[in-house]
Amino acid sequence: MNVTVMVVVGFLIMLICQDIVALKAMKENRTEGLLCAMIPGYLIIYITKKDPGQSKVLVGWLAGLALFLMGIMR
Repeated sequence: MNVTVMVVVGFLIMLICQDIVALKAMKENRTEGLLCAMIPGYLIIYITKKDPGQSKVLVGWLAGLALFLMGIMR
């Protein structure tokens, strides 16, 4: 797989998963939603503490992060 493709696809997977969680968090609390949308690491904190039912989204985000980092390290 091309390095550029790995970086872009990994970033898009991360972005989509992050937006899914941010939209759900914004329905409950706008501040939490903005934090989820703007700070990538806050996604992990929000899912583990507030909404453990979205663990599939967290796994997808981590897979996107792994793909992104593999593309950068290559």
